[in-house]
Amino acid sequence: MSLIAEFTFQHAGLPLMSALESTGVQLDVEQAVAADPDRPVLFVWAFGGDLDAFETAATNEDDTVETITLVEDAGDRRLYRVQVSGSTEMPLYPLDDRLQASRLGVTSSADGIEARLRFPDRASLSEYQPLVEQKGVNVTLRRVYGESDAVFGGEYGLSAKQREALEAAVAAGYFEVPRRASLSDLAEDLGVSTQAVSERLRRGITTLVENALD
Repeated sequence: MSLIAEFTFQHAGLPLMSALESTGVQLDVEQAVAADPDRPVLFVWAFGGDLDAFETAATNEDDTVETITLVEDAGDRRLYRVQVSGSTEMPLYPLDDRLQASRLGVTSSADGIEARLRFPDRASLSEYQPLVEQKGVNVTLRRVYGESDAVFGGEYGLSAKQREALEAAVAAGYFEVPRRASLSDLAEDLGVSTQAVSERLRRGITTLVENALD
C-alpha cells in the first residue's frame, strides 16, 4: 500500500532560498521538469511579500538560479519558469525519482521547503530521509498516512496542513470574539511562519466552505 509523507526540508543551498529569505515571498511549485535530474526546470507560483524584489533577487543575487522567466502575472501572484543552476545543491529531485516517490504538493518559504510525497511502500519511505540527510539537508518528517485516512481531508477536501491549522486555530480560540490567540501564537504552536499559517487558514476555509456548501 502506498503511503503519503509530509516533510520539511531546510538548507541554504536549496533553490531560491536566498531570494525567499530576503523578500518574504512564498512559492507553490506547480511542476518540475528535468531532462537532467540535477538541473530541473521549476514552474512556481510566487505570492506574498515583495514580488518585484523577489524577481530582482532571483535574477541577480541567487546563485541557485540560472534563469527566471515571468510566465504569468495575476496581480497578487506570479508564475515563473525557473532553470535551476548547475551549482545548486539539489538532492531532492533525483532522490524522488530514484525511490519512485511522486510529489503531491511543494511549498517553499524562508522557513524551508514543505513537501507532500507519495511513496510506493514503507521501505521506499524509510530509505528516503537518510539519503536526503546525507546531502546535508535538515529533514523533519511531520506526518505519515495512507491516502484513505481521514487526516488527508475526508469529505471536505482539506489538505493535512489546512486541517492541522484549522484545528489549532479552533483549539486556541483564534475564531472566538474577542480572539484568544493571534496568528503569531498559531505560528509558534505549529512551528511555521505567520504567513504560512495565514495562507493555510485562508485556503482551508475556502476549501471547507466550497465543499461543505457545494
